[in-house]
Amino acid sequence: MMPRHLRSRLKFPRGEQKTFIHSVFEKSGLGVEVLSKVVGVSPRTIRDWKREKFNVSESAVIKFCKSFNIDSPKNLGNLRDNWLKTKIEISRRGAVARYKKYGDLGTPEGRRKGGSKTLKILRERGVIPLCKYYVLPKNKSVDLAEFVGIMLGDGGITKEQATITLNSEADKQYIEFVISLGRKLFRNKPAIIKKKDCKATDLRYSGIKLVDFLISIGLKRGNKVKQQVGVPDWVQKSNPYKIACLKGLMDTDGCVVVSTHKVGLKRYVYYNPCFANRSKPLLNFVTDTLREQGLHPFVAGERIWLYNKAEVRAYFELIGSSNARLLKFKEESPSGRWQRVANPRLARDTWVRIPPPPLG
Repeated sequence: MMPRHLRSRLKFPRGEQKTFIHSVFEKSGLGVEVLSKVVGVSPRTIRDWKREKFNVSESAVIKFCKSFNIDSPKNLGNLRDNWLKTKIEISRRGAVARYKKYGDLGTPEGRRKGGSKTLKILRERGVIPLCKYYVLPKNKSVDLAEFVGIMLGDGGITKEQATITLNSEADKQYIEFVISLGRKLFRNKPAIIKKKDCKATDLRYSGIKLVDFLISIGLKRGNKVKQQVGVPDWVQKSNPYKIACLKGLMDTDGCVVVSTHKVGLKRYVYYNPCFANRSKPLLNFVTDTLREQGLHPFVAGERIWLYNKAEVRAYFELIGSSNARLLKFKEESPSGRWQRVANPRLARDTWVRIPPPPLG
């Protein structure tokens, strides 16, 4: 390959390039056709150089000087620098004109499209694998139902990716659980991306095959609120699947609110689980599933609460949690077995605690 400096051009002061080409004709005694073959260009290019329509190439100047014993320009480096400065200025003007006409081309959407196109080209050339390796579940399971709940809570699906976004600090241990659950289901772990502008971590699964699988089991691409997504039918047909899915939803879009009250000298502490979401089908699913387990949720707009102290404790026994952020409230509750009994005064069943047998 020709050295870079020989691929550049020279910018002579006005009139000097024409004079140089004239000297080449005089020293060589050759015509345009022959001179063009000496430097490997077309005859029209020689004429354009003579008319100073275009800047002459540095390689052509050196070739002419050596072939016909012509003195090389003493300020060759300066002529090259003049051309580079002119090239940069012309490029800058072009960029400004393009920006004024089309606006900023370096948008996130533009970069995303560019990245997708690059990946497609690299896959076609065999530089990177065509698809990321996943072993997809053949059968429905409790683990898969819980993963569905996690995706419905803090997940999102695009054309080629499935992402779960969790709090980097509050859900630190839960992040490890979700990674382990994904590895158990798909035999692969996600890319872990910690966001710099907020306390959040993305668990990103890339791969068209995995996305297609998630769509096939009832999840959807795009905005979950606009589409008012609901729980897949196969989950709602099985009580264990419903409980697992509810656990995933609560562990992501749920929390436990601690409220305290003081009566006289005694202080009372209450733990109230709360689920919040803007999808009505999900709110209905959570409400119905809790009621099916004998609990009595209170629905307030886009939030679902459990207020009764016995039912809060029963919730952790019946539904449970995989998130240490919520499990710590279970650890603070008294141990024992909870049983649902009829309460004629309230005309409904209530949960009562059966203490553990005394030791010894």
